[in-house]
Amino acid sequence: MTLDKRKADVLLTIVKNYILTGQPVGSRTVSRDSSLKLSPASIRNIMSDLSDEGYIEQPHTSAGRVPTARGIRFYLDSSLEIEPLSRELQDRIKSALTSVGPDLSQTLSQACKILSSLSGQISLVITPGHQLIRWQQIDFVLLRPGLVMSILVMEGGMINNKVIKVDHEITGDDLVRFSNYLNEHFQGKTLLHVRASVLAQMHKARKQFESLYEKALRLARESFEDTTRQVYVEGTHYLFQGTDFSDLNKMRELFKMLEEKSKLLKLLDKTIESKNLSIILGKEQKLDELSDFTVISSPYSLRDENLGAVSIIGPTRMNYSKIVPAVDLTAKILSQLLQEIYENRPGFSQQG
Repeated sequence: MTLDKRKADVLLTIVKNYILTGQPVGSRTVSRDSSLKLSPASIRNIMSDLSDEGYIEQPHTSAGRVPTARGIRFYLDSSLEIEPLSRELQDRIKSALTSVGPDLSQTLSQACKILSSLSGQISLVITPGHQLIRWQQIDFVLLRPGLVMSILVMEGGMINNKVIKVDHEITGDDLVRFSNYLNEHFQGKTLLHVRASVLAQMHKARKQFESLYEKALRLARESFEDTTRQVYVEGTHYLFQGTDFSDLNKMRELFKMLEEKSKLLKLLDKTIESKNLSIILGKEQKLDELSDFTVISSPYSLRDENLGAVSIIGPTRMNYSKIVPAVDLTAKILSQLLQEIYENRPGFSQQG
């Protein structure tokens, strides 16, 4: 995406004014603020060319222009200047994330809260895929004959509960034996490893294990099948503060997307696959719910394995210079904390 110097100067002047004011930008403003020192008439000719090329558009009958998604993308890729976070803000983020202790769920929730507060936007944090989290302990509770609740605790404090149908003859004593057997064999292993091991052992169980332990393996498999990733969301009230969106239907669509989360997960999973921070314009993704919004997202990781993502959803004209470094730093601090929690604990093994 290339533009000659005059077009680039006019476009970037329009984008920066639009981000600052939220209003269409006229040729007189561009003539005054750009470095070209051209008359408003000359600026209008350049603006006309930029409109024809899809970088800016004219909203309604306004004399001014606003940048399109293509225009915003040009600004992000060629001219975005990141403002370094002050030491005070850096310390505030670190303090907030370390104040809740080693509980992973609370740490991710706190990350979501502090990021929303600092940015004044909607923030999201996606929990790690359970297959990458390590098994700490499983317990079973007999609710009634034929119905059991499994309580699977992952390292870091994440918990997954599930109600499972079982044979009516299984007793509370059986469940204790099941959990003892499973915890002895799988404690400290990733759920990805456990899933593969359970499937392999179930095949052998028909010949080598007592039927009780075959049932234990079946319970283990059902306990972590179809586990869903959680998305923490904070700051939805910011959508109504200083917003210039006139289409309330778009707000409703965004709220619905935040509640259902499936589309968000699909979108943000793409950013988790990346090693770096991503800036996603809703119009580029052809998502009606995000047509007036941008998603800034950065993955957090453990041992170079991306686990989840820290994200902001805000209006396309948000202050990228300040928000991008806040998202990036929060993700990096989370990665550091995960390393401290898991890799530096006594007896930690990178196997399995």
